Amino acid sequence: METSFKSELTLSDTGFLFDHSSGLTYTLNPTGQFIFNEIKGGKQGTDILASIRKEFNIDEDTARKDIDDFFRQLRELDLLS
Repeated sequence: METSFKSELTLSDTGFLFDHSSGLTYTLNPTGQFIFNEIKGGKQGTDILASIRKEFNIDEDTARKDIDDFFRQLRELDLLS
C-alpha cells in the first residue's frame, strides 16, 4: 500500500507541519518529523520501519508502535490519501 498525503504539507526545521489547503499547522516531535520525511522521500512500510529503528536505536515493537501512532493521527486529521 502506497502512502501519500492528501494535500501539500510543509515541515519546518523546528517541527511545525503546515497544511497548505486548510491553513492549519501541527507540531511534530522528532520521531514524527523523521517519519514524515521518510514518507516525503518515497519510503514505504518496512523501509520506514528499518530506518526508524536505525535512526533512534529502538526495538522493532517500539518502532512499529511509533509508526502506527503517527499514521493513526494522520488519518484522524484526514491528511492521508
